[in-house]
Parts: sequence; structure tokens; C-alpha cells
Amino acid sequence: MDIILNTGGTAFQGAVIKGGRKFTDEYTQEAAYCDINPEDWKELGKPWYVKVTNVYGDSVILKAKHTDRQQRGEIFIPRGPWANIVVTAKTESTGSPEYKNAIVQIEKGSGPVLGPEELMKKYYSKRTGLQQAEGGA
Repeated sequence: MDIILNTGGTAFQGAVIKGGRKFTDEYTQEAAYCDINPEDWKELGKPWYVKVTNVYGDSVILKAKHTDRQQRGEIFIPRGPWANIVVTAKTESTGSPEYKNAIVQIEKGSGPVLGPEELMKKYYSKRTGLQQAEGGA
């Protein structure tokens, strides 16, 4: 299903970050989820997890949270490494990535949601050459 992605900070996520606890289960709980409208959630088959994919094929698995706070046809992912995987570099000449109103695909996914360390190794090390520096492929 095509859907609009919006990202941003939350008070709870910010409190964890300010405390320097980014590599914890607490941070995963506060930043690795996707708020979705209950009707969209039902249409997806009432998933525990969702897979969100951007126009370039980059995707991430997140915990699905259905909430009346979310409008139909839009999802919200808290700012952080999980959201950054599907936020595109497209800036529309603003110099800022598409943190809001980006069209993405959402579908029922299967867990688990990767913790921050596993997520960084899987997605970011291939982009920065860290795997080669660590002796990986």
C-alpha cells in the first residue's frame, strides 16, 4: 500500500537520547515503531510488524502501533536510525531530506525489529565501508 511517511522527535524518544541510552532496548521501544491509523492497520491484516520501503527499495521492519492519532493514509516513525533508512535524500532544493510527506510502501512484515547495533551493522556498514575495515565482506 502506498502511504505518506512523516517523521519527527517524540518526548519519550528525546528523553532516552538525552540520557545517552541509544544502544538500549529502551531506545528500540521508543524509536523503532510505526504509528498507523486503525483502518489502514486493519487493511494490512492487523500486523504486529510492518515493512516500510522507500522509492529506492530501502526498507526497515518496525513494530506496528495502531492509533487514532494517525490520519488514514499516513504513518509516523520517530526520528532515529530506523526512520533514516527510509527517509530519502531528495531535498526539493531545501537542503533537508524528506522527513515529511514522503511516499513509501507499507506492508505486513515479520519481526524481529533489529536493535540499534544490529541495525547499524546491517544497513550502515555497507554504505561506509565498515564491513571491510572489520574484515567482513
